Amino acid sequence: MNLGIVSLLLLAVSIAIGFFRKTNVGLVCLFFAFVLGKAAGVPTAEILKGFKPNLFINLMGVTLLFSILNKNGTIELLARKIVNLAGSNKYLIPIAVFVMGALLIGIGPGSIPLLAIMPAVAIPLAKARGYNPLMLAIIGCSGCFGGRMSPITPEGLLSYDLLQQSGLDAAAAVQPIYTAQLVSGILIALVAFVYYKGYRIQMPETDTEEKLDGFTGRQLLSLLGLLVMAVLVIVFKQNVGLTSFSVSAVLLMCHAAPERDSLKAIPWGVLLVVSGVSTLMNLAIKTGGIKLLTAALATFMNSYTAPAVMACTAGVMSLFSSGLGVVFPTLLPTVASLGQSVGVSPVELASMVVIGGTITGISPISTTGGLIMATLMADENGTAKKDEEMKLFMELTVWALGILVVLTLLAGMGFYHLIF
Repeated sequence: MNLGIVSLLLLAVSIAIGFFRKTNVGLVCLFFAFVLGKAAGVPTAEILKGFKPNLFINLMGVTLLFSILNKNGTIELLARKIVNLAGSNKYLIPIAVFVMGALLIGIGPGSIPLLAIMPAVAIPLAKARGYNPLMLAIIGCSGCFGGRMSPITPEGLLSYDLLQQSGLDAAAAVQPIYTAQLVSGILIALVAFVYYKGYRIQMPETDTEEKLDGFTGRQLLSLLGLLVMAVLVIVFKQNVGLTSFSVSAVLLMCHAAPERDSLKAIPWGVLLVVSGVSTLMNLAIKTGGIKLLTAALATFMNSYTAPAVMACTAGVMSLFSSGLGVVFPTLLPTVASLGQSVGVSPVELASMVVIGGTITGISPISTTGGLIMATLMADENGTAKKDEEMKLFMELTVWALGILVVLTLLAGMGFYHLIF
């Protein structure tokens, strides 16, 4: 059998094992990469090139820095202060929650810590200010979705690196991809606001504004470190991974957060998924698997349908696997050749990949949807309301599938052409 076909089959099997056996997909991919590489006669050094140590360092550095800010409470307090800027004007709360998500996720942490914080901030706030808790949680997560493709987030680092390796100008792709992602997040938030009648504020459980403490010395030092990192990376073009490690080292030496807890909070599983899938995908490229995948996708595409097919493919894949760990590494390497073959901008196809691989995260079987459901279902004693769980599960499922259908239709009608 053609080794390219074998590589794609192994990737599919890896995803299936990860989903059904609850095993880290990256570990399975590393195992299959080793077996396939040896069977194909690929030297070990070539197999390991797919692990992409530079990307791993960048991702680990950024996530370490934000695990420090997460552990000492800086990120959560900053989020609450941003929301409190709305003051007594309750109609500004949804806007503040959306902006909070988009702004905080865009400055570096990415979706992993922010999507965990968002329901914990938005749902109690909604109950206190008279909003539908699910609505405000979706709006907050939509803000996170919208700001996800900043060039210094883990998602941005991975995606633009993959596009660069495909021969595209990654720097030129940042603005249109970020804009398309942000527009998608705004649309989801608006639909949620209208659907749940956010303009009709109910009688709140309490009408008192949240009183927040000031930043501690450790938190102020952490914010300064974040600012230094952003300036060095954005203005002086320093490596984001090494810069984040350097700032993290200074913060830990100053005891800004417990070192052991900060290191444990790094999402090692996600980093392993990204690196493991990347290693197997590197072999898929070498053995011709990506060319076969591109050819297969091209059979369903023309210049009109290509964006819709790509968005739908990414969205369906994301229902069962990680967007960051699986969907992006699998589909982004195909956009350059697909764009040329069907006459569509590769950057537009890349946008459909990252948007499709993001928006179905609202599904209850994904991290975002699961966190929303867990937070909503917990009462003051921490016990779940079993009679409402299935209803909420189905509601979030309908949201995920509905958003995917609408995205596919918008892409097919050429809505995103306005950005590109």
